[in-house]
Amino acid sequence: MKLAEYEEIRAHITSLPSDVFPDADALRAKHPSASLDALVSIYSQESSRRVRGAHGKHLRAIGSHAARYVAGEDVFRIAADIDFPPCQLVRLLLEHLLGLGHKAVGPCLRDPFGKIPSSPPPESPAARGVPGVPGVPGSAICDRLKVDVERCVAWDHVASPAVDVMRHAAGREYEILLERRLEELRVPFVTEDALRAEGHAKTPDVKLTLPIAVNGRIVNWIDSKASFLDPIVHVERGVDQFQGYVNRFGPGMVIYWLGVIDELAEESDGDVFIVDDFPGDMEITKLKLME
Repeated sequence: MKLAEYEEIRAHITSLPSDVFPDADALRAKHPSASLDALVSIYSQESSRRVRGAHGKHLRAIGSHAARYVAGEDVFRIAADIDFPPCQLVRLLLEHLLGLGHKAVGPCLRDPFGKIPSSPPPESPAARGVPGVPGVPGSAICDRLKVDVERCVAWDHVASPAVDVMRHAAGREYEILLERRLEELRVPFVTEDALRAEGHAKTPDVKLTLPIAVNGRIVNWIDSKASFLDPIVHVERGVDQFQGYVNRFGPGMVIYWLGVIDELAEESDGDVFIVDDFPGDMEITKLKLME
């Protein structure tokens, strides 16, 4: 995908409210060369950036959001009004109203009826009373939070724990695909788990026992990414990480299975070779040890 086309897609996605999923059919019709997987990945990455960018603002305003919630306003209405994913809002509500620590919120989202207490802790705002909204029992707030957490987890397509589970599962599926392709070619390799067992802290997904050449470029390791490579991903999560692999293992290759910006792939002329699929058999040369 050309950078200009990516920027056009990104501009459309970022113009939408956070609770509106883009019309994939319309985007595909306008950008026929873009795969559905690429569009979904671009949307997911932009949504995550929006959440990170807005988190501090809503953390500072949580007192106001909580007052609206305790007064009876629906959590989805508040989330839509402030343009913030429902799961992220309910996380902040749990922390603020019940005084929960950040690590305690995750289990509440996974099992709201089992982990959210029937009555709020004595010193929490829900127990003491929310300013401007007198007379609401703490137990009623807890009961409502249980139901609303379950609703948010079920319907939030941006920040639900289910999204993280699916992202992790997709990442593992592509790692398995990479390993199978190497096995089919009879290219020996060491997995990330084996490398970590040897004491390496940060490792690529596979380290080749013997390097291969891909279109004439030496590859000692391969990293698998179940995502789309855009300029921000390249800077924030790519350059330093991959240079560390180069320093330890030599030149390598990164596969962004869901697509890449053409200009970024064309710039990968150093020790990190960026591609959007596993190379074809004719592109690969298996190297041999010198006798």
